[in-house]
Amino acid sequence: MDTRRHRPGVAGPLILIGIGILLLLNQMGTVPWDIWATLWRLWPVVFILIGLDILVSASRSTLVYILGLLVALAIIGGSIAYIVIQGGVVPAGRPAAGSETVAEALQDADSGRVTLKPGVSRLQVDALSDSPNFVEGRIDYGQYSLQAEKQYTVSGGRATFTLRARSKSGQFWGPGDHSERWELNFTPRVPIEISVDSGVGTMSLHLTDLQVTRLDVNAGVGSTTIAFPKAAGMTKASIQAGVGSITVRIPSNVGVRLHVSRGLGSVSVASRMVRSGNDYVTDNYNTAENRLELDINGGLGSITVQ
Repeated sequence: MDTRRHRPGVAGPLILIGIGILLLLNQMGTVPWDIWATLWRLWPVVFILIGLDILVSASRSTLVYILGLLVALAIIGGSIAYIVIQGGVVPAGRPAAGSETVAEALQDADSGRVTLKPGVSRLQVDALSDSPNFVEGRIDYGQYSLQAEKQYTVSGGRATFTLRARSKSGQFWGPGDHSERWELNFTPRVPIEISVDSGVGTMSLHLTDLQVTRLDVNAGVGSTTIAFPKAAGMTKASIQAGVGSITVRIPSNVGVRLHVSRGLGSVSVASRMVRSGNDYVTDNYNTAENRLELDINGGLGSITVQ
């Protein structure tokens, strides 16, 4: 009868510890969330650790097990150091590989639909101050970016704007600047529905002065900040959290009904939102002129609703 004692694997727990360390550094502001774009380039390390795990688990030698653990620690520690040094900080003022100006006229549209699908990027959305356009902005491309796929139509009084990121095939894993910077400003003159499917990076949606009636966000990996409208009537929104932090700011005049599905992370909700069953509700939800119905599905990270 085989009485060999089963040894626990070393790869899985150490990988989780490494991811936890990086998330902690993100939360502390020591390294930016863009660092996860560099992390994906190290995927072969996972196979090395799995192979090491198999060898260590099959051995009866305590010495081999300890050596395997030390090697695994060295591999993960070296990987984290590489990520922080090589991918953690992008020098300020680094010139973009190319840039593009975005400008589309509102024409006779009385409503709008916006779909944004950035890849590895810094996305900022805000309101136009005084312009006849539906959207204005700028895209700064990364080293391996292709020109974004852009579509804009006005039909039946509805403006539809779509922007999708593209990258050179196979270059995502190479060295260099992969991130793009999208700065987009939309008209506050008409109601707009916005859908954002983010990849890796930071996202700031300053919607305070916009008439956003519907918002759907897939946060991806990174830091997301959303400031909701102060005078949009009824706004319905859903946020799918990924890996990172979600910060939501809601004007005090807006009545709120909030539903949060907790993921693997912390949730903090403003005191003016009182628990009612599975939801959080403000006192003025039924009487406010402007209201927000918000559904947040938690991921891996923190959620703060202010």
